Amino acid sequence: MKRLLARALLAALVATLAVACSSATRVAYNNSPLAAAWVVDDWFDLHDGQREWVKERFARLLAWHRASELPAYERLLQDTAARAASRLTEEDARRVHGEMRALYYRVVRKAIPDMADFMLQVHPEQIGFLERKFAEDNARVVKESLKGTPQERLEARVKRYADRVEDWTGRLSPAQRDLVRARVSAMEDLTEEWLGDRRFRQAETIALLRARPSREAVIASLTRILVDSDSWRRPEYVARLKARDAQVFAMIAALDATLTPEQRGKLQRRLSGYAADAAYLAVAS
Repeated sequence: MKRLLARALLAALVATLAVACSSATRVAYNNSPLAAAWVVDDWFDLHDGQREWVKERFARLLAWHRASELPAYERLLQDTAARAASRLTEEDARRVHGEMRALYYRVVRKAIPDMADFMLQVHPEQIGFLERKFAEDNARVVKESLKGTPQERLEARVKRYADRVEDWTGRLSPAQRDLVRARVSAMEDLTEEWLGDRRFRQAETIALLRARPSREAVIASLTRILVDSDSWRRPEYVARLKARDAQVFAMIAALDATLTPEQRGKLQRRLSGYAADAAYLAVAS
């Protein structure tokens, strides 16, 4: 969904946006300001009190998210759990995806002013540090994303999709895994475009850090880079992303039609558990 400076400043929160069902995740959510400071430090080599500044601003963001956003997650998850009792349709998958993206972008928009304030206090040597981190991370991602033959990369994508489904439903049957394989095989591999998208965001972020424009200009640029991505993406790529999403929604609906009572029960319990965690975190501190 969902990187670059946002990955640094929001990583700990984004990791818990789905409010995974476990006491460990509840602890992680409550302690995410500390985790966020660690992540930002890893990318910027914080000093001169910057770590405490990040923790304080992230704590504010977390308080807002707890009060304003978690109730919306609970409602969405409870509604989806109820629908999963009988059948999740392609339209259900599209709606949940759209609502989750909207919730994610609300967090990013809320965080952008603090992100702008942070960028305006970054030192020149920290910009160089971030640029080197981008280069190292890109080398690793390219190596992992493009290694192997086209068939081996397809097998890796099939496994990733199947593993994600099994996180919700439990073990898939051979026939269900064949369904996943057939659907994923029909999806276009967008790895090269995704890598180009990633490099563009990184280059824009570095240029913005070096330019040091006004706070208002930084906020506008971050909004364009992180939220209004369709404004700078090639129309062909936007269309291909939408086509891929539609294929995923159709696969979810097709898989749902094959679920056993045991698999459907696990899916409902997972969704209900997530909703319960959202309710708990909304009032806990």
